[in-house]
Amino acid sequence: MKVGVVLPVYHQEREYIFECIESMEKQTFRDYKLVIVLDGPNDETVASIKEASKLLTIPYEIVDRKINLGISPTLNEGFELLKHCPYLTWISSDNRHDPNFLERLVDTMDQASNETVLVYSFYRRIDQHGTPITYTKAWYEYVEHFMTRKKEEIFQNCFIGASFLFTSEAFSKAGGYRQDFPNVQDHDFWIRLLQHGDFVLLREYIMEYRFNGRFALTTNIPPEQLTMESMASSIDIQKRIGRNPKVSILLYSHNHVKTIDHALNSILQQTLSDFQIVVVDDGSTDLTPDSIHITHDYRMIPLLLNHRGKTESVEIALDYCIGEYILFMTGEDWLDPQALEQMVLKMESLPSETDMLVTNHKIWYERRNRLSPGPIIKGTRYVHFSLDKTIQPYAIMYRLNSLHKSLSGVSNDQVETHFYSQHIKPGNTYWMNMALYHKRIR
Repeated sequence: MKVGVVLPVYHQEREYIFECIESMEKQTFRDYKLVIVLDGPNDETVASIKEASKLLTIPYEIVDRKINLGISPTLNEGFELLKHCPYLTWISSDNRHDPNFLERLVDTMDQASNETVLVYSFYRRIDQHGTPITYTKAWYEYVEHFMTRKKEEIFQNCFIGASFLFTSEAFSKAGGYRQDFPNVQDHDFWIRLLQHGDFVLLREYIMEYRFNGRFALTTNIPPEQLTMESMASSIDIQKRIGRNPKVSILLYSHNHVKTIDHALNSILQQTLSDFQIVVVDDGSTDLTPDSIHITHDYRMIPLLLNHRGKTESVEIALDYCIGEYILFMTGEDWLDPQALEQMVLKMESLPSETDMLVTNHKIWYERRNRLSPGPIIKGTRYVHFSLDKTIQPYAIMYRLNSLHKSLSGVSNDQVETHFYSQHIKPGNTYWMNMALYHKRIR
């Protein structure tokens, strides 16, 4: 067969199963085989699958496994039975597919270049009752913006969606699905798959993706957990392929909707491009997460967390930093365009025992949405921060492998002070007399 389709099934509603299988029976493209892998579901689900599959007139096979192993082993088991099919895909038992779903994906893949390993399309949304969720102009604009990406941005976000087709050859090269990140196995697979070729976006809506189903992963797993696991996968793969940046910028944000774009742009416009941005949003109640989410750059690791406070959020984010050096920022501040380049050049010229590069920072006062310049605070004054609470140690580049990451017992307003005081010692610090960090004071 030209296409192999895997349908993994755990517990599922009878109605959803019938709708899914009926939609596959109605496919205009018939040169495919369906492998249904039962991943230890309940008796009701098994009975529904066996009854619904009788509707199929295309070749199909049911693997009736009584033990639940999870989605990744289940997919790999199904694809092992389809390894002679040049094209592969898998579907979810709660989604519905247009009659031309496979036909359009196959046609797109056939017409794509030899370097193409994946084609994917837009999707429509339905709720748990199968009712279409209202489609607005804003929704279509969001889908267009979110799913139209450069290949490298798969490290930042899982934009592929639920409608896709990939080559069997690339599946083998990528190593199939991994169990390391069981709740985001799809994102983990896309990152690895796209290291072996290109993708093509089919700008058509050819399937319906169900939200809020009783057994859906997104219903049962908190969004924060999915985000953290997804970005952990991204970091793991970057380290495996040797993609370690020179600098990690840990950008903390909480209700910075008015300033976060400026902060991010000041990083993205740096003359040194070899960096990663670990931007951690600490449960903002304004639209800060939206501003972070729509910023497209493969070097960004967005961590959208529940509110914990700065201390715990920063401590979590540190595990995602993989640069040689690290610089801390907040979402209301910004950098000079040459900040990273100048700081790295200086660090590279210093003795290896230099763990901290201290620079100056410039104060800006914000009054009625207007900025006015304040003084330049020299890094040499940081030694007096314990006496003068207005002097906080900003604009410091640390050597990451020498950084003690524990923040146990540190208050939210003393995170920067803690890192500085814990790491400064004779002979490990150099002061560079340049104001490269801009601090906003309201």
